[in-house]
Amino acid sequence: MAIKDLFVLVADQDMVETLKALLSRHQSLRIRPITHQVERHLKRDPGCRMDAVRSLRPRLHHYHRAIVVLDRHGCGDSSSRETIQGKIEGPLASNGWDDRAKAIVIDPELEAWVWAGSTHVADVLGWKGHYEDLKTWLVDRGLWRAGAAKPSDPKAAMKAALQERNITNSATLFRDLAKRTTWQQCQCPAFAELTQTLSRWFPAPEQP
Repeated sequence: MAIKDLFVLVADQDMVETLKALLSRHQSLRIRPITHQVERHLKRDPGCRMDAVRSLRPRLHHYHRAIVVLDRHGCGDSSSRETIQGKIEGPLASNGWDDRAKAIVIDPELEAWVWAGSTHVADVLGWKGHYEDLKTWLVDRGLWRAGAAKPSDPKAAMKAALQERNITNSATLFRDLAKRTTWQQCQCPAFAELTQTLSRWFPAPEQP
């Protein structure tokens, strides 16, 4: 059996759809095409935080690299995202992954990746490409502080925007966002760390 490039353990179905869609866009991520598998932990964020070693052990000799993705909010640890990542990566390294595994903790949660400043975000959320109109609407309702890069509570802002347009929140929305959004303006540190890790592990071939 051929060894695949990457196994990704995530906390929920929203993340499954997001990571699958992202990893299919290798050109946007500026990486080479990779073989990968994305699976969710049945115990969600706490499971990813506390059970990564056991969950990834069967994949140790079948994947070159592994990433664990979870939300800081709801994971059961109030430490900083960097500290939580270290608590996950240390045991993985000691249990055979060495430097081949990475933890990505999103602070506060996955919805932080939604607010990337792209017109596609407004389209998917039902605002017909008018990102600034959506932003202004959220500012007027106290869900986005004027001058801030993104809402202080990204999940609440997304929920309000969808309710205003009578759209049901679902994992499909996250898949569509990941497929369509231009990510250059995403200011979430966890997203930047994810893309930097992928580009280091799977660099795109140099153009002739």
